[in-house]
Amino acid sequence: MILVNLLALIALASTVVALMLTTQDAALDRAVRFREAARAAAVARAGELSAAAALRRDLLEAPNADHLREPWARVVQPGTAIDGGRFSLAVADAQGRFNLQNLSQEGPAAATAVALLERALADQPGRATALVDALRRAGPVTDASQLAALGLDPATVARLAPFVTRLPGPTPINLNTAADPLVNLLFEPAAAQAILAQRARAGFVTPADLDAIGAALPPGVGFTSNYWWVRTTVTIGGTEQVLTSLLVRGGEGGAPAATTLGRWWGPAAPDG
Repeated sequence: MILVNLLALIALASTVVALMLTTQDAALDRAVRFREAARAAAVARAGELSAAAALRRDLLEAPNADHLREPWARVVQPGTAIDGGRFSLAVADAQGRFNLQNLSQEGPAAATAVALLERALADQPGRATALVDALRRAGPVTDASQLAALGLDPATVARLAPFVTRLPGPTPINLNTAADPLVNLLFEPAAAQAILAQRARAGFVTPADLDAIGAALPPGVGFTSNYWWVRTTVTIGGTEQVLTSLLVRGGEGGAPAATTLGRWWGPAAPDG
């Protein structure tokens, strides 16, 4: 009987020790994950800061044009090994897309926005006008996914999503960073092809280039930008942090500045 009791006590003690070790291991795992997450977040913020520094420098050195061969576009890191993990940085000109906020205003730029939408939805006659009316009644939208609630079918929303964004206020489209399909919607076919060819050769187009091909710049279209999306993805150990930032660029007291308007943590973020 004494032996049985002794064995029972030993078994109980072993269970307690195992539970203590398991608890300690779990606490250690949590501490490691928290440390990894903190380090990954710090690296992600550093990525945002590097993009902001490049944009400030670009405003100082080349204020009259923004295009994809400038230094701000070359800070992109598709996937770089760092101590304990990997780091990637993507910088996208937010004004290379059609800003849904442009539909909320009146005037020539708004007319261009409506015409652009009509061409994008040419296979659905009357849908562009109905969508503009619905957008103006509904107020500001946050991203393309909300267009479905305004009557667009999922396939059309998916088709528009790569070319639209939502920014704090109306903005011109940057002709130097707009995707080829967007340029094709903005100009007649011959002019669009000439613009795309010039952009492929030189990396950008200028007002003189448009004059040379006899193309007029539509209202609401320009050659520079003020808004950028920056997405940083950092993996440290088993922890991943994704930071999407919206930056606005301008001058403050004569000095160039790039300010963060918003940050979103996680893979689900506004258009960018």
